[in-house]
Amino acid sequence: MGVNQEDIVSEINENPEKIIVFNHRPDTYKSFKQFMGVMDDLQQIRQDFKVWIPLLEKPNRDYVITTKGNKQWYYKELQKCYVGFSPKQKYGGWSVATTDGMMNGVPYIMYNDTYYHELNQMGDFFVNDHDATMLLNTYLDDPQYRNEEAEKALSWIEDNLVYKNEVNKMSSYMDELLLKQKVKGDSDKL
Repeated sequence: MGVNQEDIVSEINENPEKIIVFNHRPDTYKSFKQFMGVMDDLQQIRQDFKVWIPLLEKPNRDYVITTKGNKQWYYKELQKCYVGFSPKQKYGGWSVATTDGMMNGVPYIMYNDTYYHELNQMGDFFVNDHDATMLLNTYLDDPQYRNEEAEKALSWIEDNLVYKNEVNKMSSYMDELLLKQKVKGDSDKL
Protein backbone atom coordinates (compact mmCIF):
# COMPACT_ATOMS: atom_id res chain seq x y z
CA MET A 1 0.00 0.00 0.00
CA GLY A 2 1.02 3.58 -0.39
CA VAL A 3 -0.25 7.07 -1.07
CA ASN A 4 -0.93 9.07 -4.20
CA GLN A 5 1.70 11.70 -4.99
CA GLU A 6 -0.97 14.36 -5.55
CA ASP A 7 -2.31 13.83 -1.99
CA ILE A 8 1.02 14.78 -0.37
CA VAL A 9 1.29 18.37 0.84
CA SER A 10 4.18 20.42 -0.50
CA GLU A 11 5.17 21.76 2.91
CA ILE A 12 4.36 21.28 6.58
CA ASN A 13 2.30 23.68 8.66
CA GLU A 14 4.97 25.22 10.89
CA ASN A 15 2.39 26.79 13.24
CA PRO A 16 -0.21 24.10 13.91
CA GLU A 17 -2.67 24.15 16.77
CA LYS A 18 -1.76 22.03 19.79
CA ILE A 19 -3.96 19.15 18.71
CA ILE A 20 -2.99 15.51 19.18
CA VAL A 21 -4.77 13.40 16.58
CA PHE A 22 -5.96 9.83 17.03
CA ASN A 23 -7.41 9.20 13.57
CA HIS A 24 -7.70 5.45 14.07
CA ARG A 25 -10.83 3.55 15.02
CA PRO A 26 -11.53 4.09 18.73
CA ASP A 27 -11.66 0.37 19.46
CA THR A 28 -9.99 -2.30 21.58
CA TYR A 29 -7.85 -3.68 18.75
CA LYS A 30 -6.36 -0.18 18.35
CA SER A 31 -5.63 0.15 22.10
CA PHE A 32 -8.05 3.08 22.41
CA LYS A 33 -8.47 2.72 26.17
CA GLN A 34 -4.69 2.84 26.63
CA PHE A 35 -4.49 5.92 24.40
CA MET A 36 -7.08 7.70 26.54
CA GLY A 37 -5.05 6.73 29.62
CA VAL A 38 -2.00 8.40 28.07
CA MET A 39 -4.08 11.50 27.31
CA ASP A 40 -5.38 11.60 30.89
CA ASP A 41 -1.79 11.32 32.18
CA LEU A 42 -0.68 14.12 29.86
CA GLN A 43 -3.64 16.21 31.03
CA GLN A 44 -2.28 15.87 34.59
CA ILE A 45 0.99 17.47 33.41
CA ARG A 46 -0.46 20.17 31.15
CA GLN A 47 -3.77 21.42 29.82
CA ASP A 48 -2.64 23.36 26.74
CA PHE A 49 -3.74 20.79 24.12
CA LYS A 50 -6.81 19.22 22.57
CA VAL A 51 -7.27 15.70 21.20
CA TRP A 52 -9.04 15.15 17.89
CA ILE A 53 -10.68 11.75 17.40
CA PRO A 54 -12.66 12.02 14.15
CA LEU A 55 -14.07 8.47 14.34
CA LEU A 56 -15.44 8.85 17.87
CA GLU A 57 -19.20 9.51 17.93
CA LYS A 58 -19.14 12.09 20.74
CA PRO A 59 -16.45 13.54 23.01
CA ASN A 60 -15.58 11.42 26.04
CA ARG A 61 -13.52 14.13 27.78
CA ASP A 62 -13.62 17.96 27.90
CA TYR A 63 -10.42 18.16 25.85
CA VAL A 64 -11.63 15.83 23.05
CA ILE A 65 -12.86 17.08 19.66
CA THR A 66 -14.86 14.77 17.35
CA THR A 67 -15.64 16.93 14.31
CA LYS A 68 -16.15 15.16 10.99
CA GLY A 69 -16.24 16.04 7.30
CA ASN A 70 -15.48 14.73 3.83
CA LYS A 71 -12.05 13.49 2.73
CA GLN A 72 -10.69 16.88 1.64
CA TRP A 73 -11.93 18.51 4.83
CA TYR A 74 -10.31 15.69 6.85
CA TYR A 75 -6.96 16.28 5.11
CA LYS A 76 -7.16 20.05 5.82
CA GLU A 77 -7.95 19.35 9.48
CA LEU A 78 -4.97 16.98 9.74
CA GLN A 79 -2.72 19.81 8.54
CA LYS A 80 -3.74 21.80 11.64
CA CYS A 81 -2.65 19.01 14.01
CA TYR A 82 0.52 19.13 16.06
CA VAL A 83 1.30 15.44 16.41
CA GLY A 84 -0.39 12.11 15.77
CA PHE A 85 -0.55 8.98 17.88
CA SER A 86 -0.20 5.49 16.39
CA PRO A 87 -1.17 2.89 19.00
CA LYS A 88 -0.25 -0.70 19.59
CA GLN A 89 -2.47 -2.86 17.37
CA LYS A 90 -3.77 -6.36 17.85
CA TYR A 91 -2.74 -7.13 14.27
CA GLY A 92 0.31 -6.05 12.28
CA GLY A 93 -1.49 -4.32 9.44
CA TRP A 94 -0.87 -1.18 7.47
CA SER A 95 -2.02 2.03 9.17
CA VAL A 96 -3.80 4.26 6.67
CA ALA A 97 -4.47 6.68 9.54
CA THR A 98 -0.73 7.18 10.05
CA THR A 99 0.03 7.66 6.35
CA ASP A 100 -2.93 10.07 6.06
CA GLY A 101 -1.35 12.24 8.73
CA MET A 102 2.23 11.98 7.50
CA MET A 103 1.28 12.95 3.93
CA ASN A 104 -0.36 16.04 5.44
CA GLY A 105 2.78 17.04 7.34
CA VAL A 106 1.92 15.60 10.75
CA PRO A 107 4.64 13.76 12.69
CA TYR A 108 3.49 10.65 14.57
CA ILE A 109 4.73 8.95 17.68
CA MET A 110 4.30 5.24 17.05
CA TYR A 111 4.22 2.07 19.05
CA ASN A 112 7.55 0.29 18.58
CA ASP A 113 6.70 -2.57 16.23
CA THR A 114 7.56 -3.56 12.66
CA TYR A 115 4.22 -2.45 11.20
CA TYR A 116 5.08 1.16 12.08
CA HIS A 117 8.79 0.96 11.25
CA GLU A 118 7.87 0.29 7.62
CA LEU A 119 5.77 3.46 7.60
CA ASN A 120 8.53 5.70 8.96
CA GLN A 121 11.66 4.12 10.36
CA MET A 122 12.99 7.62 11.11
CA GLY A 123 10.07 8.41 13.46
CA ASP A 124 9.76 8.43 17.23
CA PHE A 125 8.69 5.17 18.87
CA PHE A 126 7.42 4.28 22.33
CA VAL A 127 7.16 0.96 24.17
CA ASN A 128 4.91 1.91 27.07
CA ASP A 129 2.46 4.58 28.20
CA HIS A 130 5.05 6.53 30.17
CA ASP A 131 7.33 6.83 27.13
CA ALA A 132 4.36 7.92 24.99
CA THR A 133 3.41 10.61 27.52
CA MET A 134 6.98 11.91 27.69
CA LEU A 135 7.31 11.98 23.89
CA LEU A 136 4.08 13.94 23.52
CA ASN A 137 5.22 16.33 26.23
CA THR A 138 8.48 16.87 24.32
CA TYR A 139 6.63 17.61 21.08
CA LEU A 140 4.29 20.08 22.80
CA ASP A 141 7.22 21.84 24.51
CA ASP A 142 9.49 22.09 21.48
CA PRO A 143 7.95 23.43 18.24
CA GLN A 144 11.32 23.29 16.46
CA TYR A 145 11.67 19.58 17.24
CA ARG A 146 8.07 19.01 16.16
CA ASN A 147 8.69 20.74 12.84
CA GLU A 148 11.90 18.80 12.23
CA GLU A 149 10.03 15.52 12.83
CA ALA A 150 7.19 16.68 10.57
CA GLU A 151 9.70 17.42 7.77
CA LYS A 152 11.30 13.98 8.25
CA ALA A 153 7.91 12.25 8.09
CA LEU A 154 6.92 14.15 4.95
CA SER A 155 10.27 13.36 3.28
CA TRP A 156 9.99 9.70 4.25
CA ILE A 157 6.54 9.34 2.73
CA GLU A 158 7.63 11.14 -0.46
CA ASP A 159 10.72 8.95 -0.82
CA ASN A 160 9.29 5.60 0.24
CA LEU A 161 5.52 5.39 0.19
CA VAL A 162 4.29 6.88 -3.10
CA TYR A 163 2.21 4.11 -4.58
CA LYS A 164 3.13 4.68 -8.24
CA ASN A 165 6.88 4.77 -7.50
CA GLU A 166 6.71 1.58 -5.44
CA VAL A 167 4.73 -0.25 -8.13
CA ASN A 168 7.27 0.85 -10.75
CA LYS A 169 10.15 -0.44 -8.58
CA MET A 170 8.34 -3.74 -8.10
CA SER A 171 7.65 -4.05 -11.82
CA SER A 172 11.31 -3.36 -12.67
CA TYR A 173 12.41 -5.97 -10.15
CA MET A 174 10.10 -8.57 -11.70
CA ASP A 175 11.44 -7.70 -15.17
CA GLU A 176 15.01 -8.22 -13.91
CA LEU A 177 14.08 -11.61 -12.48
CA LEU A 178 12.44 -12.68 -15.73
CA LEU A 179 15.47 -11.63 -17.76
CA LYS A 180 17.65 -13.92 -15.62
CA GLN A 181 15.54 -16.97 -16.48
CA LYS A 182 16.89 -19.40 -19.06
CA VAL A 183 14.90 -19.53 -22.25
CA LYS A 184 14.03 -23.13 -23.14
CA GLY A 185 13.34 -22.51 -26.78
CA ASP A 186 10.50 -21.65 -29.04
CA SER A 187 9.30 -24.88 -30.61
CA ASP A 188 5.71 -26.05 -31.11
CA LYS A 189 6.29 -28.72 -28.47
CA LEU A 190 7.29 -26.14 -25.81
